[in-house]
Amino acid sequence: MNETQQINVLGWLIIIFLGISEFIFKEELSIITTGLGGLICLIIGLTLAFYKVKNGNAKQ
Repeated sequence: MNETQQINVLGWLIIIFLGISEFIFKEELSIITTGLGGLICLIIGLTLAFYKVKNGNAKQ
C-alpha cells in the first residue's frame, strides 16, 4: 500500500467515524458532529479521502 492509498484510507476512516458517531453518540460528541467543528472535520476527511498526488510531486 503506497502513501497515497494510506492517506485515502485515513480520510475514509475519519468520515466513517463521523457518520457512526452522528447516529450513536449524538449527544456525547455534539462538538464534533454538529456546528462548525463537524464541518471542519468533514472537510478534512473529504480532502484526505479524495487526495491525489500531482505528477510533479510523485516520487520517482
